[in-house]
Amino acid sequence: MQQVFSYRDGELVELTLPAETTRVFGHQLRWGRAEEIGTPAYWTAQTWMWETEEPDHYRLGRTLREEMLACLLGGYGIPAEVGLAAYDRLRAAPADVLEDEHSVLEMLTTPLEVKGRSVRYRFARQKARHVALCVAGLADIDTDAGDRDLRDALVGLSGIGPKTASWIVRNWRDSDEVSILDIHIIRACHSLGLFDAAWRVERHYAQMEAAYLAFAKAVGARASVLDSVIWMTMRQLPQDIVAKLNVKDARNQNNRTSKAVDIRQPVLI
Repeated sequence: MQQVFSYRDGELVELTLPAETTRVFGHQLRWGRAEEIGTPAYWTAQTWMWETEEPDHYRLGRTLREEMLACLLGGYGIPAEVGLAAYDRLRAAPADVLEDEHSVLEMLTTPLEVKGRSVRYRFARQKARHVALCVAGLADIDTDAGDRDLRDALVGLSGIGPKTASWIVRNWRDSDEVSILDIHIIRACHSLGLFDAAWRVERHYAQMEAAYLAFAKAVGARASVLDSVIWMTMRQLPQDIVAKLNVKDARNQNNRTSKAVDIRQPVLI
């Protein structure tokens, strides 16, 4: 067995994990060492410690509309700090202003202050259109729907794909029923050997999400917290470590048969 220790409210607490050679996830993976970056044991331990230290850290907005704005203004090609600065500017505007594309464009093209620097928001014209259409379209969404149904409904709004919709629902609902498959999560899951080499997020989101959620269940981690831990860790890792994980990913793919990992009955051994 492996023991992991952390402090909670000034008290030393312990997590016990299976031995590194023990199989998990339908016997497809080894737990690995808890101190080795990228192993199931590592992600499980880090998730456990994160839950101990960072409770209730997802929600950015006070309303679903604000949460949608925060996620829509972030994402691919937008540094997190820049997206949050744009969100802080737009969140105070009333709905009728946000439904006007020209007003939103003016707010997004005015330079933002980020860490004492003047920064321009990328894709301002494109995002202004999406914001205006999404704020207007939100009125037609059943906001009381279940997590996955809400996510699927949000995908129908302008500029919102499965990843952004899942991000909104995860944040707003503290949901463990959806997965935010951004580049960091995808890289980590490939390194683990969870994803088939032929899967592409644009075409196989459902399969990749199912594999990720099944893995979280198998190791006893909350999917939402595991997502945050992987994202935060992967974006801060030195490039040489990321390169090693990529090599591990290639080895996993070479050693696998053409059959995808069986995610129907994940087990924790």
